[in-house]
Amino acid sequence: MSALSHTMGGDLDLSGTGGVAVVTGAEQTRQALLRRLCTNAGAYIWQLDYGAGLPARVGAVMDEAGIRSLVLEQMHDEAGVDQTQPVTVAITNPKIGAYLLSISYTDATTGAVQELTLTT
Repeated sequence: MSALSHTMGGDLDLSGTGGVAVVTGAEQTRQALLRRLCTNAGAYIWQLDYGAGLPARVGAVMDEAGIRSLVLEQMHDEAGVDQTQPVTVAITNPKIGAYLLSISYTDATTGAVQELTLTT
């Protein structure tokens, strides 16, 4: 199955010929995860528990255990993530005032381990 390509924070992506781009496989899962992690809970009216709302936490006091738990919960709700394989969530502080969220998961379609990294 495929989906329209959409980079979070922007419009639909365009293909090389000027049409709407389509994604499948690991890239489709990556885009779905970014959408899920960046959408505020309650913002998707057809599924009120969808979304982690991570951007809303920028500037707040860091709660590493709470964020790790929230991300793991959302990863287990995403169909593109192989639920039989472990998901790893690491939060590091590479410089003062900045955090790096690294997520390692296995793509359900390709079976390949994928890395997703978000920074503040």
